[in-house]
Amino acid sequence: MTPSGPAIGMRLRGAYVLLGIVALLMVSDFVLRGVVLAFEPRRTDFSEIYIGGWLWRHGENFYNSTLATATQERLVGASSIQCATLYPPTAFVLFSPISFLPWGWANFVWLLIGLAGVAATIFLLWRLGGSRTWNLGTMAFITFVLSFDPLHQAFHAGNMALLVVPLVFWAILLAERKQDWGAGLAIGIAACLKPQMGVWVLLYYVLRGRKRVFLGALATGACVAAILFLRPIPLFDAITGYRANVQYWFAPGRPVGFTPGAVPFHVNVIQVILYQLLHSVFASNLVAHSLFVSGLAVWIVMLWRARFRIPASLAIASLLGLSFVSIYHSVSDATILTLALGWAIPAEGQLWTRIKIAACVVFLLMMLPGHSALMRLSPYIAASITTAWWWNLFVARYFVWLLLALNVALLFGLWESAQSIRESDYEKTGDSGVSPAECTLGETGVIR
Repeated sequence: MTPSGPAIGMRLRGAYVLLGIVALLMVSDFVLRGVVLAFEPRRTDFSEIYIGGWLWRHGENFYNSTLATATQERLVGASSIQCATLYPPTAFVLFSPISFLPWGWANFVWLLIGLAGVAATIFLLWRLGGSRTWNLGTMAFITFVLSFDPLHQAFHAGNMALLVVPLVFWAILLAERKQDWGAGLAIGIAACLKPQMGVWVLLYYVLRGRKRVFLGALATGACVAAILFLRPIPLFDAITGYRANVQYWFAPGRPVGFTPGAVPFHVNVIQVILYQLLHSVFASNLVAHSLFVSGLAVWIVMLWRARFRIPASLAIASLLGLSFVSIYHSVSDATILTLALGWAIPAEGQLWTRIKIAACVVFLLMMLPGHSALMRLSPYIAASITTAWWWNLFVARYFVWLLLALNVALLFGLWESAQSIRESDYEKTGDSGVSPAECTLGETGVIR
């Protein structure tokens, strides 16, 4: 017996109400655990940018950890917490205007920008996926992104991903609409803030022969660099300070390295797994970088064989995902991988495939607040468990395994898409004759 019209309507309304409640709770989490606490003295990722921008304005060495820590205590009020920044100098230039504000107001403004960034991320993902209509699927998609744990971590930590991710998505949307100069501007700004994100997107469009995207990004970076040198600091001192900060964070036993003594749940490069198996820093790095290079080679071959007609959301997400294999990213940076949802969630008229379902399952697992749960529960778990090999290899590093699984799913997605394109070409003329530069958004907004 099939449900009647009124029964179906009741179910739909119930689904909308449920999703609306979850979405409201997620927005409340952003506001109550972020904006409401904006004026409290505390160290965040944004406080490093704030301090760096202030030091640059005053012609001081922003990579001098001792100076930055003292300035942080004086301006932010966070004491006994070392400030050893690794952000690029261009990020300090771009955020220097906000350093004119007192810390509380600067942090408040930044968190409001972050809220706008969350909304922009959802909207741009929705457009990149080819959606133009409001329906239950759209509501479920919005609720999913709002619940995505790395996005919450980005907001609560004041991470630059709040701004860089929507900038990257906007750049991709512009590039796929052949607005190359605007795309280059957006990618250039993103690369100035977080090179480990922006550079890979730029590489993709360089391989596609999009010269104007490259020139736009280059011009943007050159302008920011020119402004940087208006407040010059001794180059040797800056390089020395930067190298010391790298050692502070990444040396053996340090917080975000992969040897014993590192933060237990927030380092997501594959070296943290390999080191437990190989017990060698050199061997772990060698294997990890080899896996990255191998994945990159497969990625290039797949795109080349398909003449770069694989959907941009899939191709770029796969390239970004590969960068997580052996290059350090914060958990917050994983927000950018939601770009793959533009490919994984079928647009209207498209069908689910096993690869797309597998990718969505991985995203669902990544959505769960595993890092927060482990941090809060581990002190109450017996030491015999938290020191066991299986705990450190699988439980504590569950996010690394999810990233690896997502990389495998995306590479299989590339293969599946390339095969489909080649079969279609063979059925038509044996050669599509379409150049990479002709890959663009269709009339429905779906990336071809």
